[in-house]
Amino acid sequence: MKIAVASNLHGNLLALEEILLKVEKLNKAGRNVKKIYLLGILGFLPYPKEVFKLISESDNIFATMGKYDHIIARWDRIDEEKREELGEKFPEFVLEVLEWNWKVLGSEGRKWLKNDVPPYITENFRSNEFFFVYGDPFNPVDGEIQPAKSTSYYEKLLSQFKKFKNYDVIVAAGRKSYVVETNYGKLICPGSAGLQSIKGTEPIFAVIDTKTTSMEFLKFDFDKTEVERRIKEVGLPEQLIELLYHGYL
Repeated sequence: MKIAVASNLHGNLLALEEILLKVEKLNKAGRNVKKIYLLGILGFLPYPKEVFKLISESDNIFATMGKYDHIIARWDRIDEEKREELGEKFPEFVLEVLEWNWKVLGSEGRKWLKNDVPPYITENFRSNEFFFVYGDPFNPVDGEIQPAKSTSYYEKLLSQFKKFKNYDVIVAAGRKSYVVETNYGKLICPGSAGLQSIKGTEPIFAVIDTKTTSMEFLKFDFDKTEVERRIKEVGLPEQLIELLYHGYL
């Protein structure tokens, strides 16, 4: 069996639809992609309610909370002190967008995000056990697994799991797509699907064979001009358009 994994969706409905279309084509070609995992679902782009509806009504899409999902889910409980702390971490327009997400989701969407989207997912696919998480498994809200590090960095990270459970594959979100083999299992990052934070990168997701753990990265595209139009239509900050086209690193 194969699975598809995408991360950093950022509420990008058009990107998610393109991924689903690609998975459909793979299955027509006999590739047997049975499940889709999303690591981090909401964020900077203007389709939170549509993304919530699509995921919540699907029986083969599974999502974990990302950094921005955690903030959006508890926005109504953020006091002035916490707001100031967030203001030190993020530009003001980011906080404006996160608050907008919370409002647009409505009570139904907020309840789903709080109660039905976990911080991580574990799956036993007979041959191998997988652990899906947005960021650093020991700090999924604020932590991030860094790309292009030495092997010892990843060895140390995955060795910590030995104290709890020995997973064969850890799949975590990240700004770049990469795969690392360690003595403690395989680490796979599917890259960024909904918004490319690093200039020059493209929308991408991973397809993984759960039996062999072999995988491939598949690039795709979505209509950025339509996303730009929607950003303007709903009145979100114009900084998002700059991020959409040029990234933020």
